[in-house]
Amino acid sequence: MNLIPIQFSDLKVGQPLSWDLFDQERKPLMERGYIIKTTDELEELSKKSSVLLRLKASSEKIGAIDKKISEFNFDDMQLKVGDRLQLQLHSSAKSSCCSNNGTCMATVIGYVPDHSLIVSMPKTDQLIGQPFLEGDQILVRLFSGRCAFSFTVFVDKLVKLSFKYLHLSFPKHILGQTIRKSRRVRTAIEAEATVSSGSIPLIITNLSAAGAEISTHTELGGIGTLIELFVKVKIHEKEISLQLKSIIRSFKAINKQDALRYGVEFTGLQAEQIFSLRSFIYQELVENPNNIV
Repeated sequence: MNLIPIQFSDLKVGQPLSWDLFDQERKPLMERGYIIKTTDELEELSKKSSVLLRLKASSEKIGAIDKKISEFNFDDMQLKVGDRLQLQLHSSAKSSCCSNNGTCMATVIGYVPDHSLIVSMPKTDQLIGQPFLEGDQILVRLFSGRCAFSFTVFVDKLVKLSFKYLHLSFPKHILGQTIRKSRRVRTAIEAEATVSSGSIPLIITNLSAAGAEISTHTELGGIGTLIELFVKVKIHEKEISLQLKSIIRSFKAINKQDALRYGVEFTGLQAEQIFSLRSFIYQELVENPNNIV
């Protein structure tokens, strides 16, 4: 791990760290993205004469990333009451509401510009206690329009009566990435296809509102073959069955041991089918942003 001494002039109160920070023994101090909240915290860090930072990538790679990820302002996100947000503690501490991937969901209640973002209290399995504490630093992700956004905030206040919600600090540094026109997410959905030879089991490996990539060990036909997909998707705990007319547009088989992979385009979709597909994809973009293809 290549480490170099940090320049404390590069650290600013209220701005996310651009690097992971380590001490002289190479033990982690702060993660990239952490926000130094007060001048006292910054002064305390400056007293550590042996603070180091890790270079995470070459300058070429960093440049490539910067072209894809841009900084936005709050209005660009077009947040509305009822929008769902993914919350994740910035520290290594575990929240009682978080899933296996360390995240949990909240709903936007409202906001006061430049002052506070108000969200619902995430659900927890604990009988007592709260999922977050005042002062916790939280990474927030959401999908809006054609962009996936992320920003870091603090829990300013917990409110328990008359119902539970959080006052978060107002987002100042918002990063966003534009997603392709036909948004696609990585999946592992069991489904079936009907072809002339009968019903064939398969796996949908990624999905968009316009088509899908499917994987099977049985041949479905050549490019241009019409098939019908039968798939069930779960949207907010409700399971929806879809019957999708499709046409094979691509085919790939690396070797005999691998499953056959087909790219299919949906045809003749009804309005309710389009709505269900878009709702499922939106849900995945918010709850599982790492699944964006």
